[in-house]
Amino acid sequence: MPKRKDPANVLSDGIMDMTLGGRIFACREKSGLSTEMLASLLGVRPATLKAWENDRSEPRVNKIVALAGILGVSPTYFLAEEGFKGGSVGIPRGRAGKLLQKLKQEMAEIDEEQKQLTRRLHKIKLLVDRL
Repeated sequence: MPKRKDPANVLSDGIMDMTLGGRIFACREKSGLSTEMLASLLGVRPATLKAWENDRSEPRVNKIVALAGILGVSPTYFLAEEGFKGGSVGIPRGRAGKLLQKLKQEMAEIDEEQKQLTRRLHKIKLLVDRL
């Protein structure tokens, strides 16, 4: 998570400040979203999101607003570290919320299918071992 240390002077206390990329990374981690999932919700490539998180590039204003909505913080939090209540991240609404709900449902279905296949595989293995 990128941080920037300002030299101690009259205007700075020398405390480490989190960069824009560091704030994006921290919020994404706290939300539990993978880089790929958040990139998909934002409509960008995962490499683009990683570049933002590593301070190699910066998102446009519309993407900062979208990030804030998805991650449950104020857009000003990303720009000035203001507007973060420190609570849990809210559930995305609108298109992002629907996509997230659909993905969660798909994950649950795949998980159940995997459990069924594992039980079936175990039964087959028992039969083969008896032969």
